[in-house]
Amino acid sequence: MIPSLNYAVLTNALQALNEGNIRHCEDLGFTFDEMNALSQLSPDALFTLSRAAAPFIAVSLRHDVLHQLLAHSGQEEQRRQLIDRAIRLGGSIALMNHYFGLTSNEVCLRRRLLGVSVPYGRTPEPDEKTDVAIWLQWQQRRVENLESPDALITMMQVTEILQPEAEALSLTTVWKRIALCEQEAATGRRTLHAG
Repeated sequence: MIPSLNYAVLTNALQALNEGNIRHCEDLGFTFDEMNALSQLSPDALFTLSRAAAPFIAVSLRHDVLHQLLAHSGQEEQRRQLIDRAIRLGGSIALMNHYFGLTSNEVCLRRRLLGVSVPYGRTPEPDEKTDVAIWLQWQQRRVENLESPDALITMMQVTEILQPEAEALSLTTVWKRIALCEQEAATGRRTLHAG
């Protein structure tokens, strides 16, 4: 049998009263007289009250709040999927912190949960062929702001496209190479404008 709404509210209110959280009971709608009466009831009387057929509380659905919460939970789910994808593609702690604000402990925990192992030591530099392929793929999909989520998604796509050819290629390597190439390209543009 599913506990009634009366039972759920009474249990919650009595727990709050026992903890001295009168404010919570007020938020539920109880008056001081009602709180006092509830705290004086015997266990048998509380049981009878909780099983009463007539509900003493009305529930109303706040559709606007529900829609906001549903939208937020959808966004959080997309964010979690993006985090998992980045970790599976070899996103380093620095990358995960940069784009998602995750701590090293959070990244390590996600890796363990996903069964992703990371080799020790520095990430190997890509060979020249892979380096050129990264830059060409990036140029085809280039996103202006490297700090944006769109840029990260594009870098993940580049990594996924090139991984079959360069197995050891990680998202971190792609991120570093693109950042370096963009920096060099910007320096070259500034030099041309200065001259």
